[in-house]
Amino acid sequence: MNSARAEEMRTGMNDRETGALIRRMRKSAGLSQQQLAGRIGVSYQQVQKYESGKNRLTLSRLRQVAGALGLPAIFFLGEEWMRGAEGPKNSPVFTGKAEEVKLLTLYRELRGKKIKTAFLAMLEDFVRTLPGEKINTGRRG
Repeated sequence: MNSARAEEMRTGMNDRETGALIRRMRKSAGLSQQQLAGRIGVSYQQVQKYESGKNRLTLSRLRQVAGALGLPAIFFLGEEWMRGAEGPKNSPVFTGKAEEVKLLTLYRELRGKKIKTAFLAMLEDFVRTLPGEKINTGRRG
């Protein structure tokens, strides 16, 4: 088995899947390839290569991309890392759970401030209906 295939099996994601996820998160953040490129110090052509899977990202570059998108770097490393099976325990890069990352991903895919505000209000209302759950949103009322 070649090393690239072994890496895919270990992380659960190949370069194309990682690139597609970067593209999806970039778009959900409302950034163009040019804007992301400017934030991480590469050309937009290089971002295209990352997103298509033609060029592999180093871990340091992946951290830059994640930071530019407001995500933990671990988000791009695959489900095994998020579950902690392969990744470092208590990583300073990521302290959330896979469910939290999924929630953030879904939230970022929402378009428009009104929709995001309504979603958060709905979630707050839902949590308030659960027995024993308390939330502190900073909102009064």
